[in-house]
Amino acid sequence: MNKERIEDNPSNKKFKKELEGAEALHNLTKVFSFFGIKSKELEEAFSSLPDIKKKAELLSKSPDKFNSHFAQRGWIAHESMNSDLMLTSIELADKGLIEVAELELINFYTSKELHLRLHQLKGIDAFSIRYNFFLLAYEDTLAERFHAVVPVLLMMIDGAVNDIDKGKGFFADNTNLTAWDSIAAHSTGLTALKEVFSDGRHKTNKEEISLPYRHGILHGRDLGYANKTVAAKCWAALFAIRDWATAVRQGKKNPPPPEPELSFTESLSQLKNAIVDYSESKKRNDIVSKKVEEWKARQLSIGIDLPEKGNSLDYKEYTPEQEAIRFAEYWSKKNFGAITKQIHQFSKTEINENKEAGKTRKIFEGKILIDYKIVNIKDCSPAISEITLSTTIEHDNKRHEKQFVLRFIYEGKNGEILIFGDKGGQWRFIENFFHQIEYIF
Repeated sequence: MNKERIEDNPSNKKFKKELEGAEALHNLTKVFSFFGIKSKELEEAFSSLPDIKKKAELLSKSPDKFNSHFAQRGWIAHESMNSDLMLTSIELADKGLIEVAELELINFYTSKELHLRLHQLKGIDAFSIRYNFFLLAYEDTLAERFHAVVPVLLMMIDGAVNDIDKGKGFFADNTNLTAWDSIAAHSTGLTALKEVFSDGRHKTNKEEISLPYRHGILHGRDLGYANKTVAAKCWAALFAIRDWATAVRQGKKNPPPPEPELSFTESLSQLKNAIVDYSESKKRNDIVSKKVEEWKARQLSIGIDLPEKGNSLDYKEYTPEQEAIRFAEYWSKKNFGAITKQIHQFSKTEINENKEAGKTRKIFEGKILIDYKIVNIKDCSPAISEITLSTTIEHDNKRHEKQFVLRFIYEGKNGEILIFGDKGGQWRFIENFFHQIEYIF
C-alpha cells in the first residue's frame, strides 16, 4: 500500500499552515490597530475562517479517498475533475453504493459535459494537434459508437504522452507520470491507473470488460470492450493525463528549491497585505453580485430592435451581436488573424497568434462567405450569450445554407469575466463549431 497522500502535497500543507496562522492571529486583532485597519474590518475578514477551514479539510482529503475507492476500478482524482462529482462519488462509496457511484461517473464522462472540457485540451500542443480525433470521438460517444471511441482514445493518449515525454508512451514501463505538487500526477494517481490499464491479456476474451485494457483491446484479444463504461474511463484518463501534462509544462517534474523561512515581522506584513487584499476583493465581489442580481436576459426582436445584418458599426458597442457580425466580416475579408483573436482561450498560456491564424486559415480555406444574418440572440447568463448566424457559403462552385451558434463569453483585458453592460471588455466565442466548417462540405 502506497503511504504517500495527496493530502500532504506542498500546496495543501502550505494552505493549512496559513489557516492555522490566521486562526492563531484572530485572537490578536487589537494588535493590528497600528496598521490602520479597523477591528470591524478584521472581524469581517476572519469571520469566514471556520467555513474556509472546513471546506479546505474536505477538499484536501477527497482525492485520497476517491483514489482509495476507485483507482483499481479505473478512475483517479485529478485537478480538473468536477469537485461535486468527486464528493458525491465518495459519499456513495462510503455508504457501500460504489456501483451507483460508478454509474454517476460513467454518465458524466459520456455526456455533453465533455464538450467544454475538450477545449481544455487545446492548451497543450500534444493534444491540440490531435484535436480533430477527440472531436470525432466525442461525436461517436454521444452516438454510442463505443467500438470507435475506445481505440481512438487509447491511441491518442499513447501518442500525446509520447510527444510530451519524448518518445515514451503512456503504457511504456519507464514513463514517469509523476509531478511535484500534483493530484493527477501523484504516485497514487496516473502511475496506479497505468498499471490497471496495462494488465496482461494473453487469451482472446469474448466477455464484456469494464476496464480499458490497452493490450487486449488494441491487439484484438478483448472483444467485449465496446461499451459505455470502458469509453467513460478512457475519457476520464485523458483529462487526468492533460492535468499531468499541464504540471510538466509548468516545470513541476522536479520539486523547486525550498522557500526561505519568513521572520515573524515578514509573516505579519504578509498577513496584513492579505487582509487588505481580501477587503478590496470583497468590495469588488459585492459590486459584481449586485450586478448579477439585477441582470435580466434581453428580449430582442431581430429586424426591430436591431438589424439582422449590416455593418458591425450598426450594432451597439460591447455586445455579443456586434462581435458576431465582426466575425462574419472577418471571414468575408479572409482576416483569419482577427478571427483567432476573437476565440476564448481556456488556457492562460500565451498562444502563438501567427500559428493559430494559420490553423484557422486552413479550416476556412475554400469556404467563401457570400451572405450572413443574425437569426437568434439568447442571453444565457450575465456573461454568456449565444448568437445564431445563418450563412450562405460557396465551396467548389456550390452554395450551401448553414447556421452556426456562436457561444460568447464577455471578458476583460486580463481574461477576467465581466458582466453584461461593463465597458472596455470583449465578447469572445468558444470555438466549438469550426469542425462543422472544416468537414461539412
